[in-house]
Amino acid sequence: MDGIGACILSPNPKLGWLVNRDLAEPFEAYFKDGWEALDPRRRGLSRLRQGQVLIDDDVVTPDDIRTSPFFNELLPQAGFTWWMGAGFHSGENFYCLAVQRGTGGKKFTTDDKATFEGLQPTLSHLGRLLDGMQKETISATLSALDSLSHAAVCMTDDGKILDWNMNAEKLLDRDFDIRNRRIVIEDKRAAAQFASALQTCVDMVHDGGFVIVPRINKHSLLLRFSKLHPVVRCSFFGASILVSIREIAPPAVADRTILMQTFDLTQAEAHVASLLASGRSLDDAAKLLAISKDTARSHLKAIFAKTATHRQGELVALLSGIR
Repeated sequence: MDGIGACILSPNPKLGWLVNRDLAEPFEAYFKDGWEALDPRRRGLSRLRQGQVLIDDDVVTPDDIRTSPFFNELLPQAGFTWWMGAGFHSGENFYCLAVQRGTGGKKFTTDDKATFEGLQPTLSHLGRLLDGMQKETISATLSALDSLSHAAVCMTDDGKILDWNMNAEKLLDRDFDIRNRRIVIEDKRAAAQFASALQTCVDMVHDGGFVIVPRINKHSLLLRFSKLHPVVRCSFFGASILVSIREIAPPAVADRTILMQTFDLTQAEAHVASLLASGRSLDDAAKLLAISKDTARSHLKAIFAKTATHRQGELVALLSGIR
C-alpha cells in the first residue's frame, strides 16, 4: 500500500492523536478549525467501533467527493484524498488507525481492506497495552503523592475521575465522595463551586483555583485544581487535571498571634479570622465572640483589606496554611 501518511486518533480530540510528520499540520487544522464536524467519513464511526475496516467507498458518496468542503478544501490543501481506517478499543476509549493516500494515488480497494484486517489482532493488543500504560502511569503519580501524605485525584476535562490515591480514599464520606467515577459533594453551594472551578481550570493554562467543602462533624476540605501541562500529560489517556485535597484543621489559639503579626490584624480581627479559617461561618463567629453581625462584617472587611483577599473562601485558603 502506498499510503503517504498514517495516524491514530480518537473521535474525542481531548484524548490526543499520533500522526507522522506529513500529517501533523493537517490534523492540527482538522480539530482546531472545526473540520471534524464537516468530515463525511464520521458516518462510519459506529461500524469502526464494531471492528470493521472501512474505505471511502463504504461511507462517502460521489456527491460528497464532488461538493463537500472537506474533500474540496481541506484535503487538497493537505495533499491527500483517499482514506482507510480500522478501529480499536483501549479500556473505555476508542481509537482509529487511518492511512491516507495522496491525490495522485488510487482509491483503497477491498484487497487493501483485507490486508488491513490482518492488523486487527495487533491493534487489539495495542489497545490493551495503552490501557495498561494509562493505569500504571496515573497510579505511579498518585502513589508518589501518597508517599508525601498528599491526597489527590486525577480527572479528565469533563470531570471523569481516572484514579485516586489512598490518602484521598481516606477522606471519602457522605459529604465528599466518588461515585460512578465522579466527585459527589453533598453541600449544594460547594458542588456548584466545584463545577465552576473545574471549568475555570479547563479554560486556563495552568491552575484553576480551589473549593472549600464543608463536612458534618469533620474538618472542611480544601480542594485545589491544577492543570497538567501538555508536556507531562499522558498521551491518549485524557488525563488533564489533578485535584489535591487536604483537611482544614482549626488553627490553635497561638495562631491568632501569628495572624496579628503576619497581617497586622487587631486582636478582634484575628479572633474572627481564626474562626473563619476553622470552617465557621461569619454568623457563627459573631455568636461565639458575642458581637453583632454588623461588627463581624466590619472586621471581615478589614481582614480582606489587610490580607489582599476578596472572598471568604479565598481568605480561608490563605489562612489554612498557617499553623
